[in-house]
Amino acid sequence: MKPGPLTYVRPKSVAEAIALLGESDVDAKILAGGQSLVPMLNLRMAPAERLIDITGIAALKSSEVAGNNVRIGACVTHEQIQVGAVPDPSNGLMTAVATRIAYQAVRNRGTIGGSLALADPSGDWLTTTAALGAIIEWQGPDGVKTCAADEFVTAAYTTRLDILDVLTGIRIPRLAADARWGTCKLCRKTGEYAHAMAMVIRNGAASRAFLGATEGAPIRLRHAENVLAGLRDWQAGHVSVLSDAMQADLASSTRQLKDIHIWQSRTCLIRAVQMSFGIPETRIESP
Repeated sequence: MKPGPLTYVRPKSVAEAIALLGESDVDAKILAGGQSLVPMLNLRMAPAERLIDITGIAALKSSEVAGNNVRIGACVTHEQIQVGAVPDPSNGLMTAVATRIAYQAVRNRGTIGGSLALADPSGDWLTTTAALGAIIEWQGPDGVKTCAADEFVTAAYTTRLDILDVLTGIRIPRLAADARWGTCKLCRKTGEYAHAMAMVIRNGAASRAFLGATEGAPIRLRHAENVLAGLRDWQAGHVSVLSDAMQADLASSTRQLKDIHIWQSRTCLIRAVQMSFGIPETRIESP
């Protein structure tokens, strides 16, 4: 399959990209990495009359350290994060996440901003940036706006971005040197999107835990976070404690997960916590 007729433009600034999006007589779409958009164009599932390629905007490809934060431009690729070409505020978590995204060819061109803007519930960066307490930045006709990463997604494939907005960067606070993290995702095979995902960061009272791949925004597990804040080592009895905490979090959530998804998410959560303690992967029995 091939896409329908379209024009291709490559603006030199975010302001120019916004102006091109605002031309009312053209159905335009932003092209960043294109690893999701181009296949959809080829299948005629995402028709467009104009592609606005923002990868030529230098400000979107740069990263910088600003105080206790690292700002990563929206057009930084998964590969650049994987190989450490940008500053790492996450004690290695972002490198580990990038390494497991799809396949190398996808990582070479796919971008962190494109992944967040697409808001596929199974995408890795949604859960990662939420767990890290990141801030998402974007720009539109009304100026620059921001929000916390765990408030950015409003539904599957839906974010707080308006039709004329361009995601410009992600601001991530540095983890403490002694903070520990763990992550787990379940896929049928390497390279596929996750069927379940969990990410935990153990940092004392500031511990955070999220479930991803939940058919919507990542789910924050506040009861599980309270458990994590009190853990000093790993014991077998923590499996049931964390399972009960996750069930309490899901019970208070408006999201209704299927039983198999709850089991998969529970498995991911336990393995992520074990990983944060350096515990080898073990079999987790059904409750």
